[in-house]
Amino acid sequence: MKAAEKYRRVFGSMNHLKDQLSWTTGLSNMVEFLAWEPQRILGITKKQYVRQIIEWAAHPDLKDKNIEEIEQSVIKKLNTKMNETEQLETYSTQTMGICNAREAVRRVTFFSEDYLNKEFDIFLSLCSDVYLNLFYRKFINFEPSGSWSTHGNSGMFENSTELKAMYMDNLAYNHQANVLIANELKLAGRKNPDPILKYCLMYEHLLEKGFIEKGAKFLLLFIGGDALKQNKQTLVDRELALCHKRPRKYQHLLRPELLEIVDHLEVASISWAAFIEFNNRYLAENNVCQVEQKLLRGFHQSLESKSFMQLAV
Repeated sequence: MKAAEKYRRVFGSMNHLKDQLSWTTGLSNMVEFLAWEPQRILGITKKQYVRQIIEWAAHPDLKDKNIEEIEQSVIKKLNTKMNETEQLETYSTQTMGICNAREAVRRVTFFSEDYLNKEFDIFLSLCSDVYLNLFYRKFINFEPSGSWSTHGNSGMFENSTELKAMYMDNLAYNHQANVLIANELKLAGRKNPDPILKYCLMYEHLLEKGFIEKGAKFLLLFIGGDALKQNKQTLVDRELALCHKRPRKYQHLLRPELLEIVDHLEVASISWAAFIEFNNRYLAENNVCQVEQKLLRGFHQSLESKSFMQLAV
């Protein structure tokens, strides 16, 4: 049985991006992220962690010791390493090495882009359709009808669509308006070298598998420390130049069918600071219910606490 089949058997699946998933799915996706990326909790990869324990336990000084004595020695060394790496300043940029639970939480909360992605998944799944219509119409034209469903990068998405060629951050889809938004999130770093072509590959796959409708409008929205300074054509030309330099690796991104989707795609960007400004205007200018007020302000608090917002990096 394939991994995707095992997942669907346990957790179920979705058949279309219009399928609404509970916001609580974002919590299981957070657990899934930590389970698949244990270095976020351990401080190093699982393989490195195991190797370190073995090296300590196999040290010649412990050759004739019993299991309890070996255990105590390893625990002592482990605690020493944890004490060495723990940071007592919120925004200390030291984020490497075996760590205790408190230090692990500090690293993911303030420094992890993957963790931000999961927070954004939950945030977007709870936003009202009114909010999403107003926000996305800043970047792409569509009739504000119907309701939105959102999907994070999760086992549910991957194993339902069986999309293996790339990993997205977050999708928002309005079936009635027939518009798909791909939200590509960054802390303060630069965009990846080939996201536009890869998202077009995703669009092609979703269309072929019947997860979106034919003719769906498609927007790739970058949200990061700064707005993009280049237009779509410049960005696409750079990605194509990279692919042509390494045609064997990127031949799947150079197909004519994919380039037709590139022409169809719209690209836009907004900084996190501008995103917060939009939200504050939305709160001031609309009769927003208390729950959504708490949602927006709570996400602002978390976002403003991130290291890149505090350290100007």
